[in-house]
Amino acid sequence: ITEMGQTERVMMRKPSKTTLKRKLDKAVSEIVRSQGFCSKCRMSDYSKLQAAHIFSRNMLSVRWDLKNVLCLCAGCHFEAHAQPVLFAEWVRSYLGDFEYEQLKIRARSIKKWSIDDLSALLETLIKD
Repeated sequence: ITEMGQTERVMMRKPSKTTLKRKLDKAVSEIVRSQGFCSKCRMSDYSKLQAAHIFSRNMLSVRWDLKNVLCLCAGCHFEAHAQPVLFAEWVRSYLGDFEYEQLKIRARSIKKWSIDDLSALLETLIKD
């Protein structure tokens, strides 16, 4: 039996929830921005495109749900935060009443993510 060295132990350790959440945020942002244009105004300057959550990132049940994240330019994203009621009305018309209501239901649900859940979701997002 050989003793495992420090390097091997570090390599075998599971990533923390914080690390996985950060990687998921980055993966979702890249996927959404790869659309290549703002969903609202159609602007296509990639350097100004951002991933904008419909329901807050604090709602973990939909934080990495691609239906909860829109590709918006910086201007439209700023406007969304400055005028949330108008933005919500636009989102409802953009998604349609049914999809919007389904997303709202999922957003209101409580989701406790395990490290394995987060890892599996990350793997799914990266390979798609």
